[in-house]
Amino acid sequence: MEELPNLEALAGTDVTQAFALHELAFGWLQQVVFRVGEVWLVVAVNEQTDEIILSVLPELDFGMLERQFSLTQISNQRKKISWLWRMTNQHGYEDGFQLEFDDAEGTNVQLLAEASQLRLTIFQRY
Repeated sequence: MEELPNLEALAGTDVTQAFALHELAFGWLQQVVFRVGEVWLVVAVNEQTDEIILSVLPELDFGMLERQFSLTQISNQRKKISWLWRMTNQHGYEDGFQLEFDDAEGTNVQLLAEASQLRLTIFQRY
């Protein structure tokens, strides 16, 4: 069984960068990466099972990623993480992930695995 990353350690940490990675053939969103303190939080989709894959990595090879994906910066604002959720559906599949930020608007970023790609939604509570 794959070891799950310790998301609790990321709460209270600043996100300083975020990128969306779209696959080149169809433009489907395949990964979203967040620079969280000194590490990278990578949210990807398993195309076979339509489940979310979460990884915490000390570094990323952007040269390799640029050969495989189209990269789009989705944020350059520093925001502190308040809450992190793994979402599991009624069949036991982990098919969603959500971040909530400690900003005045209550910004949330939600990623859902659907049809071999990610769906990205950004919403505000207030």
